[in-house]
Amino acid sequence: MNKEDMQMLSRQLSIDKKLIEILVSRGYDTQDKIYDFLYPSLDKLTDIHCYNGFDAVIARIKRAVDEGESILLYGDYDCDGVCGVSILYNYFKSIGVHADCFLPNRHSDGYGISVDALERLAENYYSDLLISVDCGITSVEEVQYARETLGFDVIVTDHHEAGDTLPDCLIFNPKLSGENCFRDLCGAGVALRIVEGLGGREEMEKYLDIACIATVADVVPLVGDNRIIAHAGLKKINSLQARRGIKMLVKSCADGEITSFDIGFKIAPRINSLGRMGDANGVLDLFCTDDNFLLENIVKELNESNTKRVQLTNDLTEACFEQLKDYDFENNAAIILSNAYWDDGVIGIVASRIADAFNRPTILMTRCGDVYKGSGRSVKGLNIHKYVTECAGLLTKFGGHTMACGLSIKEQDIEKFKEKFNSLIKSDFDMKFFVPSKSYDLDACEVENFYEMGRGLKLLEPCGEGNPRIRFKERIYAKEFKQITTTSHVVCKDEDRELLMFNGLKYREFLAENTPKDCYYSLTLLSFRDKNYAQGKINYFSADSVDGQGDYSSFIMTGLFSGEEQLTSISAEDALLLGEGKYTTCYVAYDIDTYKDFLRRYNDKYGYILTDNRVSSHTVPLTKIFFCPISLKELGYYKNIVLLDKPLQNKIFSRVAGKNAKLYCVGNDGIIKKIRAYLPDYQTLSKIFLAIKFALNERDFSNISDLYYAIAKREKIGYNEFVLAAVVLADLGILKIASKFYIDPSVKTKLAESKIYRLIEG
Repeated sequence: MNKEDMQMLSRQLSIDKKLIEILVSRGYDTQDKIYDFLYPSLDKLTDIHCYNGFDAVIARIKRAVDEGESILLYGDYDCDGVCGVSILYNYFKSIGVHADCFLPNRHSDGYGISVDALERLAENYYSDLLISVDCGITSVEEVQYARETLGFDVIVTDHHEAGDTLPDCLIFNPKLSGENCFRDLCGAGVALRIVEGLGGREEMEKYLDIACIATVADVVPLVGDNRIIAHAGLKKINSLQARRGIKMLVKSCADGEITSFDIGFKIAPRINSLGRMGDANGVLDLFCTDDNFLLENIVKELNESNTKRVQLTNDLTEACFEQLKDYDFENNAAIILSNAYWDDGVIGIVASRIADAFNRPTILMTRCGDVYKGSGRSVKGLNIHKYVTECAGLLTKFGGHTMACGLSIKEQDIEKFKEKFNSLIKSDFDMKFFVPSKSYDLDACEVENFYEMGRGLKLLEPCGEGNPRIRFKERIYAKEFKQITTTSHVVCKDEDRELLMFNGLKYREFLAENTPKDCYYSLTLLSFRDKNYAQGKINYFSADSVDGQGDYSSFIMTGLFSGEEQLTSISAEDALLLGEGKYTTCYVAYDIDTYKDFLRRYNDKYGYILTDNRVSSHTVPLTKIFFCPISLKELGYYKNIVLLDKPLQNKIFSRVAGKNAKLYCVGNDGIIKKIRAYLPDYQTLSKIFLAIKFALNERDFSNISDLYYAIAKREKIGYNEFVLAAVVLADLGILKIASKFYIDPSVKTKLAESKIYRLIEG
């Protein structure tokens, strides 16, 4: 499609021509493809009869219905499995057929079909036909046992990758069909098409709201049939035609028009939480009953369970990040961690967080019975299931798809698995593959009207895997971001749009500096009090160069930590030698002259310039230089930390470093002379002390930026001067912090007793 065709199509569809260009770059290179993408229609779904095994499965289920056979639905415990079972259960119920449902317990039964569970089901139910939902494609021995020993007839419906041997039964799995069929349905999508085969298109449409939630939740590509299902399902949810349980859950956790973002980050996690924390069977009634009292209790339980799940997830994430401080990122292409006491209900979520943060495939394992159970997540472009399959000889069980996997392994084989898994990936990928790229679709300077752009972007929804949101890059300089009420979020409002950054309060001073920064954000159209506007949510920003003097506040803040520890003195030349590798070494500079001088030396030696990723969504420990780092947390993943400016105190760097990290200092203390200009005299220190005391009497403060801004409204005090005064007051023991700042009135001391004050003064 040439530029003239794209411009004509832009006019016909009334959307920005830049969006047309992006769609063409994503493979929608004809007018028909673009139209079908922007306006999904159920009429464009893949013909169900083209799928291998589909007609035989439908015929067998119809025979069971006609002959009055008892049916048992065996699902998975995640959102996709719950939704798939609910779709089939509701359909059978609507035609007067009773079906029993079973969702395994994640902790006691494990993933997929198990012999123990089958034996319990055979004792409790006298079912003729067992239909698996979202599982079973690798359960070859279990299916054989169910048929030959327990007397079940079995149909496997699944969407995961199949092994070399298939279960000996009827199967409907889109992945077993040819390229002419849509092969990436989720488990509930498979169940939806089965309903279509049994009852027709009109019957299938009744369950689009359930299938939509599962399609987004299971992170299958939101293209083709999945996009059609998700689009139609979201339309049903937003038109209030969804079933009562979904409406009640949505009302409890989301506002306004529901998008794929709401499903992925608010609705699906709550549905998943019950299976993660215990037994998923309790969530089935969310989709299968209209009883208000029962639904109110289910929604309440889901929200409470999700709260517990969030806390568990955060705790485990912190534990894993701490463990990774001594990880060998230079030689390991993948992250594989294990601990016998982790909660197996949240290891998948945490693996996803770590994979995103470090840009590497990640597998976390924990003990379940006599084996270790693992859950893995991958990064774009790396098929994790392929490499797990190649390690099958070391595993007792495994399954999954391109971006996620599950496995079971004996404890004695974990180290062998780590070694082989890493070796296989490294043989196919250069380590440069794991360096995160700052990709974007469109430079904001090319956008003529953000509102019109936002209106066009709505046509691209639902966005997600396979159809990512359009990412914008915008070069900003000094921008004033304001705190949103008492949260840690900040926003900057311009005439035609606003920029929002979650947890961005700690970066507000840096954003206000004149240093050039590249912001990467997604754009959405919002409505508030009948006013429509475009909002950009900043994912991360970076500053590859520093053109002006940054503030010294982050350097001064090191003085808040007492104690002396020796750093290894090192020459500038030896410091350069440490940075030869792609990973493991970071340099920290606080003075602009130190920063620029070291960049020049490094470039002269290695031929390229170190970058200063100030704020990034990634934690990859690439060799780089930090200028006035706002947070030192990322330093914990380096083997070598080189301080180019001599710190006031050393303790803080020892705290953030890993156990095996080495701390070096080049020994430049010229920065102390520059900071001396901010050193308050006795009168100024008294003035700042009284201002702090007054502010703390008015309300609580837990970070120094908030405290400064509250005072700066009344007093003309510079940020560096204020921070240095606060550090001196803390050094004297007058200003203290636990969960919040407070003044200790019992402390009586003199200014000369501050080690920091004496150090800077002379």
